[in-house]
This record gives sequence, C-alpha cells and structure tokens, in this order.
Amino acid sequence: MTTHLNFITLDVFTTKTYEGNPLAVVFLPPHAEAKAQLTQHQKQIIAREFNLSETIFVHAKSGTGETRTIDIFTESVELPFAGHPTIGAASWFLVHAPDLEGNGVKKLLMKAGEVPIALQQDSNSSGIGVITAHVAHNVRRHKTQFPLNETLRLHPSLERYLVPESITLFSVVKGMSQLLVELPSVEALGAVATAIGGQEASALYLDEGWAEGMVSTYFFVRDVEDEKLGKKVIRTRTILGNHEDPATGSAASGLAACLSLSEGRTGRFVYDIVQGVEMGRRSEIGVEVEIKESGKIESLMLKGTAVKVSEGRVLIPPAV
Repeated sequence: MTTHLNFITLDVFTTKTYEGNPLAVVFLPPHAEAKAQLTQHQKQIIAREFNLSETIFVHAKSGTGETRTIDIFTESVELPFAGHPTIGAASWFLVHAPDLEGNGVKKLLMKAGEVPIALQQDSNSSGIGVITAHVAHNVRRHKTQFPLNETLRLHPSLERYLVPESITLFSVVKGMSQLLVELPSVEALGAVATAIGGQEASALYLDEGWAEGMVSTYFFVRDVEDEKLGKKVIRTRTILGNHEDPATGSAASGLAACLSLSEGRTGRFVYDIVQGVEMGRRSEIGVEVEIKESGKIESLMLKGTAVKVSEGRVLIPPAV
C-alpha cells in the first residue's frame, strides 16, 4: 500500500530560483491503487502542510495522456482555476518532466474546464522555455461599484491616492474575482499594505449568482519603465486579507481582460506584468487577449516560465 506521494516544488513566473511564486506539485498514484486515492480532505491537509499560496495534485496518466487532470488547493479551499498553478503544471509537463511523463501533453483539465498548453518555440534570454496556456474564461465586469470608503477602510494607507473611478470589480471566471485598483505611481504602489484586520474584499458586491469563491485585491500601475525588460510594464501587487502573493496569474488575466474590453475595439492586446518586486520575489507575467467583432473575448492566453527548486516524498495523512 502506498504511504507516501512524490512531490516537487517550482518557482513560477521566473527564470531564477527563489524568485517568482512557489508552487508544490504532488503526484497522485494510478487509479489501480484504490487504497492510495486521496480524499478532498486529505488533499487539503497536504496543501495546508506545504503552507504555500497554492498546491496542485496531478492525477495519473490515463488514455493517450494528451489531457492531464490537476486539482488546485490553497491552504483552505479548492480553486476552479489559478494562473501560477496552471503555468507551473504546464512547465512541469513540457519542460521539466521525464520524457515518458510529459510526452504528448496538450491540455490541462481543472474544475474551470480544459486549458490548452504549449511550449513556445522561442525561449527567453535564460534559455528556459516559455509556456502558453489558453485560460478558461467567463469574464464579467460587475454592475455594483465597490465602495471607495470600504476600500479605504481595508487599505487606509492609500487614502491620498484613490478615487472611485480607479476601482473595478471583475471576474475572470466564476469563483475567481478581483477588486482591480489603479494607482497613479510606483510610490503609491509601495504604500500598499495588507488589509486591516486581515479582512478580504467582500464578495457581497458581486452580481447576483456570482458571490462565490475569493475576491483578491489587485493594485496596478500602468506604463512603468522596467530596466530588466527594457520596456514599459504594468506593475502590480496582490493582497488577499493578510497575505500578499508574489505572482497571481488569475488576477493578471482578469486585469488584462478588463483593460482590453475597456478599449472598446477588436484586436490583439499584449501585456507585460511585473509583480512581487516589493517582496523580493520578482515575477514576470505575460497575458495576450484577442477581442472579436462581437466585442467579446475570443482568447485569453497566459504566458510564463518556471524553475524546479526541490523534490521529495510526502506522507499521506489519515483518511477521515
């Protein structure tokens, strides 16, 4: 009987170890080993033990292996979709995995749906392959204006920087929503702190039928000169209660979708997003959005890299 599971950890949205956003990747045994199959409760215990923003569980290969199933957990809940786990899982299969494990994988299946993945033929300056993932999306800009006074109650250090027009409540899929808060400068971004009392932005302001999952607060500044990339980028920070995330692919996807739709025209929109600088974990996130003639999003593509940091075995917790 299997008592341990293999795992690796990756740093995602970076080409350097100990930067980007850490991700634990736990490999589930084949279905034939029925006694070793984990319950949701056991997965949650393991995710809590890793104590990272997300841990993913990779199901064993079945059929041709072109589609691989992953489950995504935070320390407290399962998520339908998250960006850095998607790029991390895709990077494992397409870049880091042994040939037999990763050979032929073209899609990831998660609770939000199927996500086609690919390895760009051109790698970056570090020689590490860039992953692309076509994000499952069901975007919505919510009708109710999130109150300025509520934002300031949670983040009083930003009082001199915020106006109502700078705040937008947006969902990239149901269950993954963002309070998008535009700031005027990198100085203002540096004034961001975790929320008073560790409270998260309320889901009560989401449209009817959408009040589920989490609402992260995503602060951003446009047109910031980035010396490393040699071009202007969007600088961001993500706050979820008393936690700051060094790289948030779902929020980056939501921001890119919102900005693209706000253009009011068709076309392809490309965004370079840099996050985690203030934490000492610089992360580089790419997003491309295609708007078709109907004014709706045709495709939402997340781009990034990942590097392997560690590997080992984790004890399976007792079933309850």
